[in-house]
Amino acid sequence: MNRFLPNVPDHSKESPRLHFIDLVRAYAILMMVQGHMVDATLAMEFRDAGNFFYNLWNHMRGITAPVFFFASGTIFTYLLMRKNIKFTENERVSKGLKRFVILIILGYLLRFNFNILSNLTDLDFMQFKYSFAADVLHCIGLSIFTIITLYIIHQLTRIPIWLFLSLSALSLFYFYPSTLDIDWLAIFPLPIATYFTVDYGANFTVIPWMGFSLWGALLGYILSKNVNIAFNYIFTFVIFALGLILHFGSGGVLEFLFNLTGDMNLKYLLYNNFLFYHLGNTLIICGVISFIANTVKIPKLLAKTGQKTMVIYVVHIFIIYGTALNNGLMHYYKYSFVPWQSILAAVMLIIFFLILVRYIDGWKQSSLDLMQKYKNKLYN
Repeated sequence: MNRFLPNVPDHSKESPRLHFIDLVRAYAILMMVQGHMVDATLAMEFRDAGNFFYNLWNHMRGITAPVFFFASGTIFTYLLMRKNIKFTENERVSKGLKRFVILIILGYLLRFNFNILSNLTDLDFMQFKYSFAADVLHCIGLSIFTIITLYIIHQLTRIPIWLFLSLSALSLFYFYPSTLDIDWLAIFPLPIATYFTVDYGANFTVIPWMGFSLWGALLGYILSKNVNIAFNYIFTFVIFALGLILHFGSGGVLEFLFNLTGDMNLKYLLYNNFLFYHLGNTLIICGVISFIANTVKIPKLLAKTGQKTMVIYVVHIFIIYGTALNNGLMHYYKYSFVPWQSILAAVMLIIFFLILVRYIDGWKQSSLDLMQKYKNKLYN
């Protein structure tokens, strides 16, 4: 079969997973792990902006979060919409809502400070602002909730969901500059305000970062209508070409629109064009990984790694940064490694997670069997 032609075998009846998206997620989570490890341990004197290798690493690290958000939106929406059924009958709606709750709770637990418990009667949010700061898990959770909401509205109104997704994603990018001058703390209490500003410890705010998940959701919707397109090189070429256009051409489009309208949001986006630039980079990476997935057999371990991103994310927080329950490596080795030590630490951590992914299901099943065994003994 010529994969350059769209008439590839019918994959719609196969496993619902899109392995190239799992591979994208694996790339993103492992890049996040190594990026956080190197950033947490590399001594400041080695962070030389004039060094080619450091600049390359820093550039690739900057793409990690957009790729992660994008892939999360893609796979969730694909699974949500691959069956043409009512939302009341779609198990992915209830699963998605559960995932939303779990992600929000986990996001707070990873930042929890036990001192909060002794101040419940007179809780000062500013004193514990980092415990309430929004982060990756919060943004992904809210993205899932937003996608479900748009999906339900689409079914109730029959307005095309691609219109909701594209307009919502574009709005999150366009209105981002307008949010920078708003005093969010004057509007909302700190736990809510932190979803909209980085002033109180948040690393990722819903505006604009949720936009990447919604752009990914748009791709997920397209794939849900015809999954077979993901298995030919035309899809790969289109995704890659769109990425190149955004990477190299978005600045020119923004300049044209700003000169035409004089809109200040467009001016900000023009001179700080990291959103469309990173969206282009994300599509380029998706195109490259799609090409690889359609050309060679992907190791099951890598695909499985892309399916275990939440576990990897949570465990890597414990190991690198620590939580209320433990001190992470950063507590002992913050900014103290020479480059080879940071690289070695990152490689070792990646190997650890690959081993964890390889055996986690077996360990989980063994634990369940052991619990069932003791439960049976207890009742007998």
